[in-house]
Amino acid sequence: MGLAAGLCTVLGAGMLFIKKNWNDHSLAVFLGLAAGVMAAVVLIDMLPSALLYNSRAALGGVLIGFISLWLFNRVLFSRVTSSDTLLGLGYLIMLGIAMHDLPEGMAIALGSELKARTGMIIALAIGIHNIPEGMAIAAPLLMGGLRKPHLFIQVLLLGLITPLGTILGFVMMEALPGILPWLMGFASGIMAYLVLSQLWPEAGRKGKRQRWIGLLLGIIIILMATFV
Repeated sequence: MGLAAGLCTVLGAGMLFIKKNWNDHSLAVFLGLAAGVMAAVVLIDMLPSALLYNSRAALGGVLIGFISLWLFNRVLFSRVTSSDTLLGLGYLIMLGIAMHDLPEGMAIALGSELKARTGMIIALAIGIHNIPEGMAIAAPLLMGGLRKPHLFIQVLLLGLITPLGTILGFVMMEALPGILPWLMGFASGIMAYLVLSQLWPEAGRKGKRQRWIGLLLGIIIILMATFV
């Protein structure tokens, strides 16, 4: 289940391989989509679940995640030129998604421990929203000049993080049952930083109106995956 959910990220990236003509408005929609997906995942799924487990651990994880990516961002963007900004943004998105795929994989394990059907539902929801996440990774990297074979390999490796998280989930629930809210809070902090400091401002530079279309689509997708 974890592997199938993770490979949906590859499916999302592959959907963009067939698109040949790129423009700023297209990128604005996809960056807005990424912002909507990430914001909805944090506010509807990741953070509430973490707070229910342990509110202090969750909030501590959020703070650590936000500050960690802020520091990472300063180091990364101090070494890239303006022409590399899209590549840098793409890899930041990939990092944020990777950091939240790990606890999501662990959530599949946790759900499976409670009931097999619960694990399947969690995996299905994760797989559905991994598709637009794959699209969100691919859009800036492709427009930044990364070759498709290289992108495919990188996204494929990223997709393996979810099943890795599932395996780790079973192991860590036995050894460290209190670590899950820390990880989910950490991922929430990383994703919040990406939305507020990178995705939304960059989408606005490409198309102020178009980014709202992507944002609403991303939120609707996650709402459907969560409640339908």
